[in-house]
Amino acid sequence: MGKADSTTPDARRLFDWGGRESTDPRLTEPSAANKERLSRGRNFRKDVPRSAHGKWRPAPQRPDPIAILEQQAQTRVADLIPIRHGRMAASPFAFFRGGAAIMAWDLAHSATTKIRVQCCGDAHLVNFGAYAAPDRRLVFDLNDFDETLPAPFEWDLKRLTASVEIAGRDNGFPAKDRSAAVKSCVTAYQQAMEMLANLRWADSWYARIDLDHIERLVQETGRPKGRKATEREIRKARRKTSIGALTRFAEPDGKGSFQIREEPPLIVRFPEAEFPNAQAIVTQAMTDYLTTIQPDRRFLLDRYHLVDFARKVVGVGSVGTEAFMILLMGDREDDPLFLQLKEAQESVLAPYAGASEYAHQGERVVQGQRLMQSASDSFLGWFTGTGPQQRDFYVRQLRDMKGSAEVETMDAIRLAAYAELCGATLARAHARGGYPGVISGYVGNGEVMGESLAAFSSAYADQNDADHAALLAAIDSGRVSAEDGI
Repeated sequence: MGKADSTTPDARRLFDWGGRESTDPRLTEPSAANKERLSRGRNFRKDVPRSAHGKWRPAPQRPDPIAILEQQAQTRVADLIPIRHGRMAASPFAFFRGGAAIMAWDLAHSATTKIRVQCCGDAHLVNFGAYAAPDRRLVFDLNDFDETLPAPFEWDLKRLTASVEIAGRDNGFPAKDRSAAVKSCVTAYQQAMEMLANLRWADSWYARIDLDHIERLVQETGRPKGRKATEREIRKARRKTSIGALTRFAEPDGKGSFQIREEPPLIVRFPEAEFPNAQAIVTQAMTDYLTTIQPDRRFLLDRYHLVDFARKVVGVGSVGTEAFMILLMGDREDDPLFLQLKEAQESVLAPYAGASEYAHQGERVVQGQRLMQSASDSFLGWFTGTGPQQRDFYVRQLRDMKGSAEVETMDAIRLAAYAELCGATLARAHARGGYPGVISGYVGNGEVMGESLAAFSSAYADQNDADHAALLAAIDSGRVSAEDGI
């Protein structure tokens, strides 16, 4: 793959520099300090050659993957665990999405560098997507940080490339196309990291990927099928506003206001007898949460009042952790604001990468998200639950023009293009929480890293298939319970 030319991806074009060419005005010659970092990165190859990342073989002491899921279930809401298992059983890719803890053990017991960054911890394809930045422009970025923690950079990159391979298998693509998609992802990571390493620090920090810019690129260079799919996904994201959520999740309460509409077992309101006590807990939670956000955001939220709240099941891997949705209203019927309160447990990376500097797991998630994202939700914050069990939570908007690509409907060409976008995005996130020159020096700009990760991803997809089969067997034997189609 090598350096970008007319036949290879050029990740630099994915970044919008205010209409200027991304290849010129903000790039500088490498500083003396950055040349030293590039050299340091290349020296890390002596300890862990890039080819070493292409090898995957389960360690003899590898734990039973189902036992890992059972251990996680011990700290989760018992009646939601069958939903989690049912969602993970749906396909190998669904299993992979829920198996971050399984892969964390595997990554920690395979080739590992000492090059640490702020990692996402669960950087698979579906954990990237669109959302509204505070300036109300749609950006594309990582959007799930439940597992974020400082760790070796390649743990994120390997989880991403493995997800590309597994998604390609789920979609029925031949090995050649899957390998090409993985290599496009790695090439984009290399090119973006090289570019970011040569930028001035502030320019690198403010770099972001705008959806308007991506849409223009697709219109100029994409196939008709790809253009239509991209336009459809962007339109769908723009409709996911708080007003749209009011129609989707709420209904009139008969008293001149609204209440959240139940959809058991995914959305459940508290029984009337328990509501006053739950309301007191939520009110205290909101009071504590407000102390963790900026004063101007508190001023804005003071304009809203609490209307209703309910438990809401979310995701695949997160199922079983506590999660609630809260409906706030302004002084008009068309002024809703939905917040999500989501439990934060210890990162799956912590047993291997070390504990977070933040004792509060909700703060760990929020601070990691703010560091890795080019623009973050204005209402990010955290609090400690005051119910029977004191759990750590973080808070974010439930819907703010959030959108994700429909990976399961992609053809091979579009999967490769999307993998390229995600690879460049991950590089930008890592550059904020690490030294891009060191990473660029290590990964280089040739074919070795792409070839290695293509081999790793194929071998790890085989392992994931076996682990998924083990879950199906555990469900059939009654070892674990599962609910289908929820």
